[in-house]
Amino acid sequence: MQVWAGRISRAGRLVTIAALTAALVLAGCASAPETRADDEAQVARETYFGSGRGETLGVAMNAAKMDAVRNAVIDLIGEEAEQRQEGVLQDVLYSTRNPNRYVYNETMERLRSENLGTIDDMEMVFELRIRVDIAAVQAVLDANRIGPLAEVDGAGEAADGREDSRRRADDGEVVARLDRDDAWSEASPEQRRFISRYIDTMTYMVYFNEDSEVDDFIQRNAVAQANRYLATNDFIAVDASQIERLRRDQEYIYEAETGRGIGMLQWIAQRLNADVYIEIDLETSSESEGENHYGNAGVTMRIFETSTGQLLGAVTRQSPRTFSRSGAREAVLNAVQSTVYQAMPVVVEQAERQMQGYLARGVRYELVIQNTLDARMMSEFRRQLRPRVSDLMTVSQTADETRYTVFYFGRIDDLEDLLYETSELIPGLQHMYHVLTRGKSLTFDTGL
Repeated sequence: MQVWAGRISRAGRLVTIAALTAALVLAGCASAPETRADDEAQVARETYFGSGRGETLGVAMNAAKMDAVRNAVIDLIGEEAEQRQEGVLQDVLYSTRNPNRYVYNETMERLRSENLGTIDDMEMVFELRIRVDIAAVQAVLDANRIGPLAEVDGAGEAADGREDSRRRADDGEVVARLDRDDAWSEASPEQRRFISRYIDTMTYMVYFNEDSEVDDFIQRNAVAQANRYLATNDFIAVDASQIERLRRDQEYIYEAETGRGIGMLQWIAQRLNADVYIEIDLETSSESEGENHYGNAGVTMRIFETSTGQLLGAVTRQSPRTFSRSGAREAVLNAVQSTVYQAMPVVVEQAERQMQGYLARGVRYELVIQNTLDARMMSEFRRQLRPRVSDLMTVSQTADETRYTVFYFGRIDDLEDLLYETSELIPGLQHMYHVLTRGKSLTFDTGL
């Protein structure tokens, strides 16, 4: 009997384990659809309708994306708060030239695309549904202290307090759009506004890697496609013909000035006042099967800050296999063009994000002062200038010239004015004059 009882006990345990296992399996099966349903519900909540108009398809599409973002903002802070703070929102969010940073572009559903004008004078209408990146939008709202009316005005504040809040917004005394980064914890609102404007108006220069063995025609088309993206989205870009002309006509000046201490592409970017330059590197392959031709392209786009040549990032994309009946080169060209265009939104976003951190101390300028015979005078000049800029470092100093690296929250014209003001404070430097501006480099003469 004891043996039989033991067998029953073991059998009972096996049945219990089996029952628990089945229950867990059923629970897992039940939770999986619930998880998927939750994900789908979140996507549905973050998907918005948008419409826009413009003189080109790209302009109308971007306007529609930002209209969807605006609808998301209304859901986040309320329609009345959105209307009250519309001016600030326009400055820090709605006027962006890169709406893809606030939406999931791959979710876009085109509802309408129509030209109400003529071929020569287009008036495009574009309507879409798209998922908005709520976290990215909320980060902008938080960084600029934009929220529902209760948060903006403060609980229990009087109407005059609300009016004062509106005046502050209208005066622009609101922190500009920046990622919430530790580097900005000590930045003033004025400095943040400057960097936000600076990044929004950066000039981009795109060129190909001259050491590449890929067909020049293919490489130039890659550059043209990147520039087409920049132009369509209202970014400032250097014309490729300017690069070609400078590279061809002034190589001897490049060698004399730099001794090839910096790369030709960086030097050209400096000469053309580009803030960021992008080097496209291609690897291509093709094959033909009778009259059918196929191409593949690997695209690497390296992003550099111009004044120092610092690498800001790199984006790598591999094309799908493309087809052409015209020839193998056309198949490769299709692969390159489509891949470059798809990579450009990521390239621009990465450049902007990295430049935000790079500019945490201000814009980096090179200052050269010639005829610096009096070391005491230059020491006093440094002492007077240092508190007026973000940072100042002496690179070299001789009787012939002194070189500084200056970090400053302002344009180069503003820095030039500041240098004149500072020189007026130093006995003997009142006649200092400007010799040359090139890129982010200023050259002065003490006038001694």
